[in-house]
Amino acid sequence: MEEEFIQSRQNPRVKLLSKLRDRSGRRKLGLFVVEGLRELSRCVEAVGVEEIYFCPEFFKSAEHSQFIDKIRAECEIPICRLSEGAFEKVSNREGCDGLLGVAKQWGCLLSDIDLSAYKNPTILVADSIEKPGNLGALIRSADSLGAGAIILTNSVSDIFNPAVVRASQGAVFSAQIALSTPQEASQWLKERGIKTFGAHLGASDFLWDADMSIPSAIVVGSEKDGLGEDWNALLDCKVKIPMSGLSDSMNVNVAGAIFLYEALRQKSE
Repeated sequence: MEEEFIQSRQNPRVKLLSKLRDRSGRRKLGLFVVEGLRELSRCVEAVGVEEIYFCPEFFKSAEHSQFIDKIRAECEIPICRLSEGAFEKVSNREGCDGLLGVAKQWGCLLSDIDLSAYKNPTILVADSIEKPGNLGALIRSADSLGAGAIILTNSVSDIFNPAVVRASQGAVFSAQIALSTPQEASQWLKERGIKTFGAHLGASDFLWDADMSIPSAIVVGSEKDGLGEDWNALLDCKVKIPMSGLSDSMNVNVAGAIFLYEALRQKSE
């Protein structure tokens, strides 16, 4: 397979890659960028990529060269070398490692979620999450702690944002993720006998007082305002994490991880 070497920052393909840094460009083209050895390797294995760009001058280890050698030997994915200047223009990272792939976006539908492998599932529902880093970290925590699916309601952040992909450490490629309204998500969960537990500062009960040993959905809200009124009216149970000190809230990923750990603990018992 012929291998191209692009040196100019003004090359049309470099300009196209730059457009994928913005949500509007990703949506228009139906593509997104995956950067970094770990994330790109996981994307290749889980969902595949359309093409790979590399700049050996930025490689951090022998593994980076070995990755490109393997892709080159398999002759299945087009690869293209970029100059340092061209790669810096398309990279979303400081201290980039010289590897970047382009992948197709996929649908995120509730109807695509399959819980048949889970006898007693835990679902994470994230409402109105604004910061891509927080959303990616939530996806990573949910994946690490055995959540069967992640449902995003009133979605603000785009799961194909490079910052989401990076913060998830590639979990976005293997986790079951759906976009939904709160009402649709609540109905979907009820139809499957999954009880909703909302992380709520105004709750009277602590999270360990709730019975999450049953099929459960943990609902966490935005970094700034917590759960909105739409979810408040739909929850089966409101619980809180006990806190002391001046702060009255936690980072949403920390709160979500604590709830997921408690659900895992109860189910394990």
